[in-house]
Amino acid sequence: MGHVRSRTFCCCLPVRFGVFCMALVGLIGGGAIGVLGWIQVHNYFKGTLDLSTHEKLGLWFVSLSYTWFALIAIVGLIGSLTRGRGSIAFYAYTVTVNTLLIIVVGIYFVWTLFHSTEDSDVSKCVGSSTGDAEEVKHWFCHAGFDVIRAVLVVVFVIIWCFQLAGIFIVFSYLSQLKEEYEAEDEEQRKNPTFNVQAPTPNNQPAMRTTYDAASYDANANPVQGSGWASAKSPYAFNTAETAQVRNP
Repeated sequence: MGHVRSRTFCCCLPVRFGVFCMALVGLIGGGAIGVLGWIQVHNYFKGTLDLSTHEKLGLWFVSLSYTWFALIAIVGLIGSLTRGRGSIAFYAYTVTVNTLLIIVVGIYFVWTLFHSTEDSDVSKCVGSSTGDAEEVKHWFCHAGFDVIRAVLVVVFVIIWCFQLAGIFIVFSYLSQLKEEYEAEDEEQRKNPTFNVQAPTPNNQPAMRTTYDAASYDANANPVQGSGWASAKSPYAFNTAETAQVRNP
């Protein structure tokens, strides 16, 4: 096979390793976020979690998108281990669509965090706390919600950056696989495998050689007396038709 340069990322890491790591992290991380999302959905249906309409939609979208991300990561793992061009192509285009969907869903979810029921959530926090310092309790609950929202925004941004970088790595590996398969095809065209067979006269059997000599059975053919006779060519020159006799 012709030499194909192995593409890298982060200066020295091969893109195949990057696809494997991205798929593995996607399977673990996406699966974890998806499971947490479905747990919250279950709590909502149990009545232990109070959500607005926007928050409920955001939770559903996040749970579905990250579950999908974990499932397609399995295809990426298989493709990176087997060098399957079809699997990597499917993973590359599917993870691109999924990443765009996750970014849209994440933006919507972040929007719901800052524009939903902040006052009611803070009031619930203040009402459930103990003590007489209402201003302190209100400040503490309000600051706590601000910290949670900021942390979630940072987490979403890190995930988006990771996924966008992973898309470039996957497509880079897909291009490398394409070059490798093209090099293999070119090598086969340059060095084809032929089944060479000696030519035979028209309407005549193929000439036998000593390699084709049949095993001799003296009991079955006692006249010949030697196994070499069975390997003689049908074009012997000692017969009356073909022998050349020199007259004295």
